[in-house]
Amino acid sequence: MLLTKPLEKHDVVTIKLMNGEEILGRFETEDDSSLVVSRASVVAAGADDQMGLVPWLMSASPEKVSINKTTIVAYLPTVKEIADVFTKATSSIQIVK
Repeated sequence: MLLTKPLEKHDVVTIKLMNGEEILGRFETEDDSSLVVSRASVVAAGADDQMGLVPWLMSASPEKVSINKTTIVAYLPTVKEIADVFTKATSSIQIVK
């Protein structure tokens, strides 16, 4: 059985929806029926076959979004390399290597 530590506020989380869409976001909170994230984004192909992040909701720009858990297949902490890219792209924080 795979055990992971509980998510903490502002952890970068990957959410897989029932429709196959994969969302990255900064975990804010959750309850029995919803998961709240900020800076919800999706990975998209960019120039020169590079991958980039684009806002999940293109015609709105909510700071936080609540996702109904009945539409979520799974959510887990995002792998460090992608979480670092997300943090750099969505904040003024620079990752030092």
